[in-house]
Amino acid sequence: MSPLIHPTAIIDKKAEIGNNVQIGAYSVIGADVVLHDNVCLQSHIVVEGPTSIGKGTQIYPFCVIGTPAQHTKYKGEPATLEIGANNIIREKVSIHRGTEIGGMSTVIGNNNFILADCHIAHDCSVGNNNVFANGVALGGHVIVGNHCFMGGFSAVQQFVRIGDIVMIGAKSLVTQDIIPFSIATGIPCDLRGVNIIGLKRQNYTPAQITHTRNIFKNLFEGEGQFSSRLESAYSRFGSDLLGGKIFDFIQSKNHRPICMPINVNFSDTEE
Repeated sequence: MSPLIHPTAIIDKKAEIGNNVQIGAYSVIGADVVLHDNVCLQSHIVVEGPTSIGKGTQIYPFCVIGTPAQHTKYKGEPATLEIGANNIIREKVSIHRGTEIGGMSTVIGNNNFILADCHIAHDCSVGNNNVFANGVALGGHVIVGNHCFMGGFSAVQQFVRIGDIVMIGAKSLVTQDIIPFSIATGIPCDLRGVNIIGLKRQNYTPAQITHTRNIFKNLFEGEGQFSSRLESAYSRFGSDLLGGKIFDFIQSKNHRPICMPINVNFSDTEE
């Protein structure tokens, strides 16, 4: 056995193990698991297949990865879990495979930092470069974009979408879709402003940040129904890069409504 694989680890003969993979003590690797090069599994980890874990991903003790969906309609179909490269998955995280009714796959992108005690349910899709603080829980079919920060012990209801560069406050209950570039918090969540710090971290210019504020202001402030403001804002901002991302997100069909603000002045959003 390789010196990088502890002698107490149990590895199914149908598992595929790449180069320089480390598997710690008392870990159990099932059939149809693929561990790509330089994956590091510390001790006491269970991985069931079909599951693929990308290059350089590190998984800490007591994680349970790729077990079947917790869904009453799951009937044993060979749904998958795909985890990308260079993720850090800390202690006691659970991530489940997909279901037939949800597209047969749960997908985690690259360079995510998933802290201890998080849960990612069946058929979720998580993008790249996200941070999930301790205890975050995603219900089934949730979509999370890129460069998001999920506050500790926040919970996301099934079928909710969260756009790019979003910050969710700690202990929030997210029951509606959160548009890109925003901050949302509360039980239940409501929109609190533009995620200015997140935009700065992704090298958006002051002019682009001001432009984003103007889009939010036109969408959420003023008289009339949201549908009327949406139409007006789209005519002004829909063709530019930032506006296009926001309006594409809003206009995409989904199970959940768009999360709205309560008494927010977007001109006064703190920097």
